[in-house]
Amino acid sequence: MADRGDAACLTCRFNRGELPAPGGVIHEDDLWQLQHVEPVALLGWLVLKPLRHVEAFADLTAEEAATFGPLARRITRAMIQVLRPVKIYISLYAEAEGFAHLHVHLIPRHADTPPERRGPRIFEYLRERKAGGQYLATSGEVERTTAALREALQRGGQ
Repeated sequence: MADRGDAACLTCRFNRGELPAPGGVIHEDDLWQLQHVEPVALLGWLVLKPLRHVEAFADLTAEEAATFGPLARRITRAMIQVLRPVKIYISLYAEAEGFAHLHVHLIPRHADTPPERRGPRIFEYLRERKAGGQYLATSGEVERTTAALREALQRGGQ
């Protein structure tokens, strides 16, 4: 099992289960963990993280790098099955305070997403939620969605 490292790192704390993942962990293998983003800003907004504390994509091991693409493909295929988005954004910044640990956002963009919230502006939903704005999904919706994604991934995301 990978080292789930840094005691102060919030991503490591999620990986170790010290902080609850909305709807529970969706996928975990020897290298990666997938969960719904917290705080819940948009239903189906996922985050994929290496279990090992690493802060740059260039610092992934050969095995982590080799498994990233196929896993991201499986996840996005499962997202398409379950969420039916018109597009899925994949973003990596890992610069927020407490979140230097590499984590990749997989964000569904739906047909009814307002134009002013498309592309990188989709992160406004997350910023608003952190500021105490409305949830865009209930806990029940998150539970059902994460369960459906878990099931789709177990089927291979096909």
